[in-house]
Amino acid sequence: MKSLVLATELAKLDEHAQSIANIPPLCLMESAGLLIYQNWKPYLAKDDRLVFLCGGGNNGGDALVVSRYAFQDGFTNQLLIFIGKRISDSSAIHRSVANAYGLPILKAEETELSVLASELAQAAWIIDGLMGIGLKGSLGGLTASLVDAANRSKARTLSIDVPSGLGDEIACTETMIHADVTVTMGSLKRSMFHPATRSACGTIVCVNPSFPPFLLERVPQAAQLCDRKAFLPKLDSSEYKNSRAHVGIFGGSTSYTGAVRLSAKACFATRAGLVSLYCDPEVFNLAATSSPSVMVKVYEGQPIPAFGALLVGPGWGPGREDLLTTLFATGQSMVLDADGLRAYASLLAQGLRPQHGPLILTPHLGELKTLLDGFYGAKQDTQSPDSFFASIQDLAKQLGVTLVVKSSLVHIVDEKGRVVVIEGNNPSLGVAGSGDVLCGVIAALLAKYQDCWFAALEGSLIHQEAGRLAKSAYGYYDSEALLAILGKAVQEAEH
Repeated sequence: MKSLVLATELAKLDEHAQSIANIPPLCLMESAGLLIYQNWKPYLAKDDRLVFLCGGGNNGGDALVVSRYAFQDGFTNQLLIFIGKRISDSSAIHRSVANAYGLPILKAEETELSVLASELAQAAWIIDGLMGIGLKGSLGGLTASLVDAANRSKARTLSIDVPSGLGDEIACTETMIHADVTVTMGSLKRSMFHPATRSACGTIVCVNPSFPPFLLERVPQAAQLCDRKAFLPKLDSSEYKNSRAHVGIFGGSTSYTGAVRLSAKACFATRAGLVSLYCDPEVFNLAATSSPSVMVKVYEGQPIPAFGALLVGPGWGPGREDLLTTLFATGQSMVLDADGLRAYASLLAQGLRPQHGPLILTPHLGELKTLLDGFYGAKQDTQSPDSFFASIQDLAKQLGVTLVVKSSLVHIVDEKGRVVVIEGNNPSLGVAGSGDVLCGVIAALLAKYQDCWFAALEGSLIHQEAGRLAKSAYGYYDSEALLAILGKAVQEAEH
């Protein structure tokens, strides 16, 4: 696991490196610039046109150090664009160095925007040293215009620390640089891992610009990034269908017959021994004939037997609030997905808080909004990184659930406040039915191990690995192909 931290905490670390460890700010800047350049250099070609956007703060100074190392290494086709009237002491020194080197410089405030935009359009690389982690409000004025021009350019972009315009408290809809590479200092920033900001960071490289380890270790975690593969205990050789766990699925309707089939097959591929499906009478014949391994039944108010876990909602259709309340009342471990989530949101909107057993919710972003609005009774702001993370943490705490929030990332949150992010970076998984496969994986693990956190985390990692294997094997694919390779991903997770 890697730490995700708040920008304010990293700003304190920078101050403490100077005040406690007595490291001069120029040394920190020199180290940062060298590390940035070393990580960026492999991307460069000798004739690349490099345009540096240098703000007045320390990010601008870092950019100037990068410029100097690149120049000395033969990358001399450079232009420096200076912006800002408030110049930090360290940045002022490096501006004077750039002048002494005779590097071409444009002062943004004294240059026509059309000229600046033209220079950015002709660049091979734009180096974003405009704003750092101390940004408190959205970009405006000339800075915002430069960012817009940089984003319009066909050039690739390197951002220093964070893409300019990105901040913990700043809405992701505001203007920000869209980087191809971001070299960040000290620790990964939590603000990079909002569902709508991660892509703006491109490839993220984390370096340590001489922050002392004893200070870096004190920086509190705001979340964690899980960068490992899934881990599952091997099944004992004596396991058989009854001991491998039994999943009961409530789902399927005349409009959505495929979802439960995908979920059921995913349960089997994740080592469940038995799967029972309770469906509407209208789809009984279809479900019974299309899934011979699944025991298919019609629910007509009969007592619900004990299962390892219930999976509720795939393809369920609307109007299921009463049945969901009945299922909650059993106290059984449950994974709630799709229409089950919408039924739960409807109960919450009515002011009802049904008691439940161990519960995992697996919403995509639209379903998350429905849950938040249903529970809080008003539109919830999730546009900034701070508000997004606060919302999902509070919802998990208030409802007593484990959340698996699905987007290009996966955010897993429990009622204790733990937050883990899993990087997807695999758009091939964004296909109809992928979520039905995921909830089946999680339900099978919950049925076997009776641990919501384990099932949510390891299930999500298995799903991601299956996506990587499917992409390698097929390129793009449908969820049937994903299912075909899921068992291999599960087997690879066994230790």
